[in-house]
Amino acid sequence: MGDGVGGALVAADGTVDWYCPGPLDGRPVLSALLDANGGALRVGPVRPGGDRHRLPPSSAAYRPGTMVADLDLAAGGRRVSITDLLPWSGPGEGPPGRLIRIVTALAGPVDVEVDVAPGGGYGPSRTAVPFGEGLVADRVVIRAGEPLLPTGRGRSEHGWGCVRRLGTGERMVVTVDRLDEDRHPPLSVDAALRALEATETAWRSWLAPLSYSGPYRPAVERAVLALRSLSPWDGGPPAAAGTTSLPRRAGGERTADDRYVRWRDAAAAASVMARVGLLDDASAAEEWLRRAAEGTPVPWPSMLAASTGHPPPLEELALAGWRGSQPVVVGRSDPLDADLYGSVVTAISASTVLGADAAVWAGHPADLRSAAPGGRLAGPLSAAWPALVGAIDHLADHWSDPDGGVWALDGPPRSLTATRVQAWVALERMARLARAANPLDLDAVGWQQEAAAVLRALERDSLAAGGGLKMDTGPAQHADAALLRLAWSGPWPPEHPLVVATVDRVLERLSSGAVLHRYPAELDDGRAGADSPDLVASLWAVRALATLGRWEEAHDRMERICALGGPLGLLSEAVDPLSGEMLGNRPSAGAHLALLEAALALEAGPR
Repeated sequence: MGDGVGGALVAADGTVDWYCPGPLDGRPVLSALLDANGGALRVGPVRPGGDRHRLPPSSAAYRPGTMVADLDLAAGGRRVSITDLLPWSGPGEGPPGRLIRIVTALAGPVDVEVDVAPGGGYGPSRTAVPFGEGLVADRVVIRAGEPLLPTGRGRSEHGWGCVRRLGTGERMVVTVDRLDEDRHPPLSVDAALRALEATETAWRSWLAPLSYSGPYRPAVERAVLALRSLSPWDGGPPAAAGTTSLPRRAGGERTADDRYVRWRDAAAAASVMARVGLLDDASAAEEWLRRAAEGTPVPWPSMLAASTGHPPPLEELALAGWRGSQPVVVGRSDPLDADLYGSVVTAISASTVLGADAAVWAGHPADLRSAAPGGRLAGPLSAAWPALVGAIDHLADHWSDPDGGVWALDGPPRSLTATRVQAWVALERMARLARAANPLDLDAVGWQQEAAAVLRALERDSLAAGGGLKMDTGPAQHADAALLRLAWSGPWPPEHPLVVATVDRVLERLSSGAVLHRYPAELDDGRAGADSPDLVASLWAVRALATLGRWEEAHDRMERICALGGPLGLLSEAVDPLSGEMLGNRPSAGAHLALLEAALALEAGPR
């Protein structure tokens, strides 16, 4: 897999095989990533002997401080550079709807081919009509600057293409537009270069407030840029990923559509983006949380569609899948996740209490102090308070119910310890917030009583487990990487023996080198086949070790995980522990948010 530019993925040979020009959760116009008939656009030097399966030598990198990608390709001693960008659109201007590819001959003369297999959503184009400078398909216009002619590419495959010879330093421009967009005229080379300059300037201007100054600055920069590219242009939290149905293990059935907003990611973005100085993005995520809380009945689903605000229904598509991985799906149908309430309450309350130090509310729950009596709530929290009351009342009645938890476990629901820890966080924090505004608040009394009941249950579980908490209340002693969050979010301070023992249990039983599995391989999670190590879990391990003051271990894991991103620095949700290949949907918002949190934890300690 090559680089990504917003809603596009570019393979190592210069092929765009996935592109959503509108919202990330919309229908793609190119989707050969999931099926050979889904449509693709290749731009690059003509391959020797016309071998379409022979990859030319290549290298890819993002321009510093931007999501503008440069891909260098070589063939027969000739070299070209392809610069891929989505023109920057500021807040209120909507998605850009255009992909620009600027081709520059670095060592010519070089014959550059434009090879188009038009797509129509998740399959081949039903209609494809060439015109003077390109091709109109079902939902896309591709302009090559040269006439595109029909080309036979097999007994049942047909495409369009052209070849143009470029001398050293000469350029050509290829664009992809949505068919329903009429505001994009054809681009000259000069116009494309102006768009490139404006886009680079806009990215770097957006990045300028970044305040992180720790040892992982390049990885942090790439993480926030990736998160911005997954976010709506008019503001809001990032989608969980930019793709659907890329499996956690090649050829396996662990697939999902992650192009929607996960509550937990929105909560993390509201907190961590503020901590690194990107206040506008933090505020946009917090505002999204407020609207989502007000508009979503309890129990809350684990994900919502950014474009509609409603959880999309699950649908299986009759496509071949990436490397034959099945099923190929759009939409979601997740098990109940009661774990998310603690994250949402923590994030939306962090900066909205008057009469209290905001840093206190963002810190460890065990260190919370009551605000001055008679204080009042302001900001997004005050607007969302009635909805939050309803959600936490529901949690108070159902915290002991089995669920799928943070990992969305299929199969029979489980009484998960990590869910109970987060229930304690939500109940305890809401009770303290209510008392900060009104010391006699009756809701606070009920929530505090339920929080105490949760704590008693956790203490019983800890005695039964011995040597740290285990995954659930069942007889098996499964480790759960979600319990790493005890180090910074739970009833006990990080130095508590139970916290230390739990972190050690998880690391001992789930580590595969520097990366971590979510849970043991023997656990029946409702999916066939083995799982791969998870990068969110792996980065939670870094943060937990840093919180416990085990700096050398934390830095060792962090450096090795950052190296997995390669020169592009992008992380997906899972990784092959042997090859280091990124697996699952990409780029992963959860992984990049966890990287930011780990980097901030490491910034606070010695190096």
